[in-house]
Amino acid sequence: MKVNYLVNYNEDKRYSMNNYVDDLCKYQKEFTNFEINKFVPEIKSIYKIFPDIWTLRFSRFISYSNLIKKLPYFDVTHVIDHSYAHLVNNINSKVKILTVHDLIPLVFEGKIKTDLYDLNKKEIIKKKYLFRYSTKFFKYYDKIISVSQNTKKDILKFTDCPESKIHVMHLNIPQENFNTKTIDKNLICKKFKIPFNSKKILISGNGFYKNHITSIRVLEALLKKGHDVCLVWIGHKGELENIHNFKYINKIYKIPIIDKQDLPSIYKTCDILLFPSLYEGMGILPIEAMKIGIPVVTSNTSSIPEIVGDAAIQCNPEDVNEITKKIVHLLTNDNLYDQKVKDGLERSKIFDYDKMHKQIINLYKEELSKKI
Repeated sequence: MKVNYLVNYNEDKRYSMNNYVDDLCKYQKEFTNFEINKFVPEIKSIYKIFPDIWTLRFSRFISYSNLIKKLPYFDVTHVIDHSYAHLVNNINSKVKILTVHDLIPLVFEGKIKTDLYDLNKKEIIKKKYLFRYSTKFFKYYDKIISVSQNTKKDILKFTDCPESKIHVMHLNIPQENFNTKTIDKNLICKKFKIPFNSKKILISGNGFYKNHITSIRVLEALLKKGHDVCLVWIGHKGELENIHNFKYINKIYKIPIIDKQDLPSIYKTCDILLFPSLYEGMGILPIEAMKIGIPVVTSNTSSIPEIVGDAAIQCNPEDVNEITKKIVHLLTNDNLYDQKVKDGLERSKIFDYDKMHKQIINLYKEELSKKI
């Protein structure tokens, strides 16, 4: 079987999508006899004279479609990011698969958000016309992989894709990526200049919906109550550089991710993952934290309860007081803390790495058999 993966432009900076497709390719090269091709488009240098956002839009919606017309035939083509769904009509394959991770731009249309870098600035979230345009092509794929039941519900709500085409499949991560038995927390703290004795609350990700504003307000509330805590904020360099105008900035330790191999070490060095996201298509971070053995305090919204179950402590993501109280209770109650570590490790087992990949491989085979 010849399988082709259509990947985002690097300029999209959708790092999670890169990880997703790399993982698919690695597994299938190791455990199948599939011929695997990963097509990564490049923006022509002539277009780079224009502003980045216009260059990327033109490349995504015009150039990419023309590029894939020149590709050879594949039995299966898998578009790994739903925002590239519009490519479907130019794909030369018997079977066309699309993964839909979330429909956040449609969920938040018209709602008000606070600027993370200027807490006094609020703005209405504008309609994303090009994103909405891409969703109109969902129905032309042979199968849609939805990463959660919640995302499936959104697909049915916001698009005219038939339910029969939607296959729910949770994303997973290999357990060996989170082997932390040999980690020296003292060395990790020195490497990343994190205080060893303070209680460390991990936050990560970018985008307004990650709700880091609440995390910062929780930090402030904890410090005012006299707790020796800090935030360890994992992110990409550009977004972290803008974090500078908060009252307790000296209690926020910013770690730009250069090598994802560092992630397990940083996780294990922290005491809690705080994940007060307003919305997630699935939310991979709580799974990573549970696999590594740190308790999770997270939202009770969107797909998150579906993912974490009773293993995490769930809160209203906009209630700073509730989150603060639950973190204090967790950090001052050893029995509760140990129980949540245990619950998380057990819950993380349902996100089986091999199971996910076998499901995808079987999906390719089943859909291809229908075309023969």
